[in-house]
Amino acid sequence: MTGEATSRVEVDRRVRTPGDRARILITNDDGIGAPGIRILAAALAQVHDVIVVAPEDESSGSGTGIGYFDPSRGVDVTPVELAGVESAYALAGPPGLAVMSAMLGAFGEVPDLVVSGINAGINTGHSVVHSGTVGAVLTARTFGVAGLAVSLAVSDPWHWETAARLACACVDWMAGRKDGSSTFNLNVPGTSAEELKGVRWADLDEFGYFRVAIADMPGQRVQFEVGPQEARLDPGSDTALLLQGFATLTPLTTVEPAPFPSVSPPQID
Repeated sequence: MTGEATSRVEVDRRVRTPGDRARILITNDDGIGAPGIRILAAALAQVHDVIVVAPEDESSGSGTGIGYFDPSRGVDVTPVELAGVESAYALAGPPGLAVMSAMLGAFGEVPDLVVSGINAGINTGHSVVHSGTVGAVLTARTFGVAGLAVSLAVSDPWHWETAARLACACVDWMAGRKDGSSTFNLNVPGTSAEELKGVRWADLDEFGYFRVAIADMPGQRVQFEVGPQEARLDPGSDTALLLQGFATLTPLTTVEPAPFPSVSPPQID
């Protein structure tokens, strides 16, 4: 790995046509041992060239963070065995660091596409900025690479196969696109593919599933209530449509300059 990490890689930005095998980096924030990433990787590897680089441990809530590390020492990385995948590694860091490392050439040829998930639990609303699952594809976007974040609603049993089928369909669609948005957030209800009502474009809900924070000062803790505020939901939002049984797809942007205000910036006298 050391030799690969120090080599320079030419970034190939070419647009692939449908039927091409894309090079796909798969990561997550639930950790390399989570069932969602293993099912997703095995499904995509049947059609595309897949490499998996994911946190060695749970990294939920890490957003686009890369964590603290000593650049000269580097970060520990361990090869792992994943069924149906030729190359898979556990990284001692969050998904943002996994993506950044791959984009800078640590794992060979730079990927055409980053797919993050399948996350165990939905990522809806503007709170997605805190999600490591979504943060991974936002990190890819800063390098000019397309990304798909995939999250699945909790159910018993889990419906990983439904999310994997939708993710594969989205990847095939994204691989042949030549313009427009290239970063998407996919949320899938916890149902079988046959029970799914369809796939809908969706806006981001106001915030997401965290709705109340309570400061319990005697107990010296802050507690959170989790669940949608259904009375306040925009019917076209991702959370609302997901509750109705639709899978939702939302185009995302990352950090980019906003239009300048029509005034001069403040000055120091």
